[in-house]
Amino acid sequence: MKVLISTLACDAGKSGVGQYLIHLLQELPCLAPDMQFDLLALKDDVRHYVTNPDQFKILTVGKPYRSPFANLLWQQAALPRICAGKHYDLLFIPAGNRRLPYYVPCPSVGTFHDFAILHVPGKYDRVHTLYNMNLLPALVRKLTMVIADSEFTRRDVITYIKVPEERVSVIPLAASELYHPRNKEECSAYVSERYKVRTPYILYISRIEHPGKNHVRLIRAFARFKEKEKTPHQLLLAGSDWSCAEEVHREAAACSASKDIVFTGFVAGDDLPQLYCASDLFVFPSLFEGFGLPILEAMRCAVPVACSNTSSLPEVAGNAALLFDPYDEDAIEDTLRRILTSDSLREELVQAGLVWSKKFGWPETAIKTLEVFRKAHSLR
Repeated sequence: MKVLISTLACDAGKSGVGQYLIHLLQELPCLAPDMQFDLLALKDDVRHYVTNPDQFKILTVGKPYRSPFANLLWQQAALPRICAGKHYDLLFIPAGNRRLPYYVPCPSVGTFHDFAILHVPGKYDRVHTLYNMNLLPALVRKLTMVIADSEFTRRDVITYIKVPEERVSVIPLAASELYHPRNKEECSAYVSERYKVRTPYILYISRIEHPGKNHVRLIRAFARFKEKEKTPHQLLLAGSDWSCAEEVHREAAACSASKDIVFTGFVAGDDLPQLYCASDLFVFPSLFEGFGLPILEAMRCAVPVACSNTSSLPEVAGNAALLFDPYDEDAIEDTLRRILTSDSLREELVQAGLVWSKKFGWPETAIKTLEVFRKAHSLR
């Protein structure tokens, strides 16, 4: 089978979607030697996705098509011609909730990570809202098969996008072997030197985006926790600035705990395990996630986890994290207090997380993905 994999709209590997693609590309060639995998990518982005380009034939797209609108038009006009001219048996689009072609002459599989616009008011501007609510569902229905990260997302695809149930498969993500317990003192020293942060700290890894990632409520809850408990903890917010990040920075600067809130900016993948392992608690207060991969990463690093009780997050966390209502600042504050003032609860969460996170693995994700590829190809 000759498969074309589109890396377009995968953020050069800097997001959860990008990491999903990178790990699949590490697994697929070894698991399916009978398949040929070609990559479609912006020329400057290839190095972010593959460490061994010899495993793939690379088709590049010009820099002018990096912008979302130009890229969407390119996919409607040029991508079908490429699929036909090179006789691909299957097209795979890992960022299927972002940009898709209306038509290709071969079976197609797209991964739909979330339909956040339904659940987070104000997440997108007017243009993106119109696209997501009006055009995107029609494009998703044209896919031969749809992969969803979670059962929650699968229900959205079936209920709101109206894709038939038999064409939607749930394949969860995983945390890589890079994430494992490490010496906390060594990690603390590394983080302190590289990011100018002291321990102890509470960690939240996510792009700085308002309101969806819910930094503002976390900051307010953290400030109240600091005032009441006189704790030495800092709050470490790791991630790049995205839409409305200025609202988050403004709240952090104005609150009573401003000197104990640290923004690291984007953190390279190799540094993430050190950030996790040096932390006392990983908190994930996002209002909505299609999956929530950092939860598993933190668990694999032997860090206690607290997260929102919304969307897919209870699926991902299982019984190995403390859940809270992300809209309730008092609930967030109380959760911080319960975990950080109880050694026994922290240890209980650490052990439960280590066991739970091992249920998820990238080889298993890739195997199930190949099953979907073969099923889609059989339907041609």
